[in-house]
Amino acid sequence: MKITLIRALLWLCVAVQAAFFVLAWTTYAPSIGSMTIDMTAIGLPFGARLAMTAAQRAIGAALALPAMLVLFLGLWRLDRLLLNFRRRELFTAQSIGHLRAFAGATLLATLLSIVEPPVRTLALRLSGNGGQHFAVGVNSEQLMLILVCGMFYLITRLMQEGRRLREENEGFV
Repeated sequence: MKITLIRALLWLCVAVQAAFFVLAWTTYAPSIGSMTIDMTAIGLPFGARLAMTAAQRAIGAALALPAMLVLFLGLWRLDRLLLNFRRRELFTAQSIGHLRAFAGATLLATLLSIVEPPVRTLALRLSGNGGQHFAVGVNSEQLMLILVCGMFYLITRLMQEGRRLREENEGFV
């Protein structure tokens, strides 16, 4: 697959994530014909955001925003890595740093997305919306993503070692 196509899909992913975020925390519900599209944040019961005050939606959005911004940072670093790959800069320190930053940001965004729903529930309870059910949950996709991020860290260590050996061998020739 061409790097240009992967980059286009990457930025499409960013745009879709941003649109879902806006739709999950506003009262706007787009419709297609007679069908209405309702986006709901994870852990928030269907239709609950419509019963929330503007301040409560702002609290929810503010608590969800860090995970999304960290994810966007990670995806930006992945884009930088893909640009390096297009220039054939595969094992440079910069490429290794981009991959490590992508893995770290994705891991942090995943951890923040696990913590955010219970923190949001507590914040909404404190703001007067006591009907929220308190639950902490981790799904298999999040666990798999944590594992993949760990693998990327391992790969960056291997890339660093390969780079070190190449530089050492160049010194002998």
